[in-house]
Amino acid sequence: MENKFTNIKDRVVQVAEKQPISKEEFFRVIGMTSASFRGKAKETPLNSNAIVNIITNFPEVDLYWLLSGFDKKSFESGEFVVEESKDGYQKECIRCLENEKMIAVLQQQIVDLKSDKEDLKNLLGLKK
Repeated sequence: MENKFTNIKDRVVQVAEKQPISKEEFFRVIGMTSASFRGKAKETPLNSNAIVNIITNFPEVDLYWLLSGFDKKSFESGEFVVEESKDGYQKECIRCLENEKMIAVLQQQIVDLKSDKEDLKNLLGLKK
């Protein structure tokens, strides 16, 4: 039976390829070398320090996906797909960007509402 799942080191390489830095620099930041992701070394486990360095230095990476190949939604719903999407990481990054834009809009709305609240207090003579 063919293994349809990537291993964690394959996913780390996918993350490295999506970064605005070189893969060599990415591997240096996570405390490893590119040799750990080639040949027989690719089949060895990823050390926990590298995982900590990835999620610390690249917080946009979906930890669920990195560790298992499944996104967080799949974990929460209990649905696990048989085939991992090759662009799963990219979709998560796009979702993060959309969330960041929404957060920025909401934060601006909060600022505007606070300003409106102060204006209304002044108009109603409720300002202390």
